[in-house]
Amino acid sequence: MLILALYKAVPARTTKIVTIGGVLKREEMDLVMNPFDNKAVEAADFLKRAYGGKVISLTMGPDFKLKPIASNLFEAPVEGVDESYILSDRRMAGADTWATAYTLALGIKKIVDTHLSALDELLSLLRSRTSPQEFREKAKELYEKNLVPNIIYSELPTLKGSTLSDRLIKGESDFEEAARVIQKVKEESERFIVVAGIKTSDGETGSTGPQVAEALSGIYGRFIPSVTYVRELEADPESGYLYVVRRIGDLLQKLRLPLPCVITISTEYRPVPPQLKARKRARLFSYGKKITESIVYNADALNADPRNLGFAGSPTIVGPGIDIGAPPVQKFVGKTLVLSTRVEEFELNGKKYGPFEKFTKADTLPPEVLDHLREKGVVKLFSLEDLVEELFGVRVHVAAKH
Repeated sequence: MLILALYKAVPARTTKIVTIGGVLKREEMDLVMNPFDNKAVEAADFLKRAYGGKVISLTMGPDFKLKPIASNLFEAPVEGVDESYILSDRRMAGADTWATAYTLALGIKKIVDTHLSALDELLSLLRSRTSPQEFREKAKELYEKNLVPNIIYSELPTLKGSTLSDRLIKGESDFEEAARVIQKVKEESERFIVVAGIKTSDGETGSTGPQVAEALSGIYGRFIPSVTYVRELEADPESGYLYVVRRIGDLLQKLRLPLPCVITISTEYRPVPPQLKARKRARLFSYGKKITESIVYNADALNADPRNLGFAGSPTIVGPGIDIGAPPVQKFVGKTLVLSTRVEEFELNGKKYGPFEKFTKADTLPPEVLDHLREKGVVKLFSLEDLVEELFGVRVHVAAKH
């Protein structure tokens, strides 16, 4: 089972929001993981531990900004993700939720197709009546790439001698049985589950999950169901169904979804320990590796239609961007260093800095810039008079206590 956890990088509360024509310039901002997507990773982790498979994180944006966030997901409780994919291309910039969903859906299909192709390679070897040794070597190669589960090949000591490759070598299995096992794994790979957070902290639409399902339906030519506000879930990989509970107002609904499907996870979701009886199956159908280097796909790798990407593919009309600047900065009278006057743009060691307004917080500037401004005599401690001037625009003298 392939479990894809979608997440988004959003501007940090301490960053300056930079827009050009309504398009966020994420490459120039401090980004953090959308907090609501942590629930998606939790739910994906539960599905893997309970039923097997692997957790694949998927996001979209500037890859050099997203890789540090993605690396943290490998250490997320309890087992973290197993692979990380990033969709990154300037042509994807400025996407609304629909263009984002289209791009993510293409990324999902690309990932699923890669796994199906690996299994087809093994099936092709079986049909050609290759030797068990050659089959095992190919299975090992795909295992190293994390493309086949433990039931086909594994280096885990607890599974030594019991995998399909081992049983073929020992003559305990034939090619017909091997083909049935691989076909079963292939069917489970086609029954993927996409898990998304309920919304993002920089937007209230909450529509990306359902729109990804709609985009996938168009790509696959069949209906891919989606359910929102999921607070409980359990899966039956053998039958190909996912059972979820969600709350709509005062109503609790329990729904059965055929796989593949897309679900968005409510903030009320609480993971539960998987049942012991499912552990053996989960271990067999899990993947033995973690690929910690993020895999980056551009629009060409996805065979994306440029007309449906980014700003060009966004039916939402976005107005002109407004630079709202940085959030309020906390300063302490008598402790915080500030600039005593406005400083125009200047160059230092080949880099340009400024302009800086009067009372700009100075102790967060790079050390070499702070030293330069100190030499200019424009750095001082924030005073009570400065506070009054900043708040009310007038300079008053505050008498000292005797």
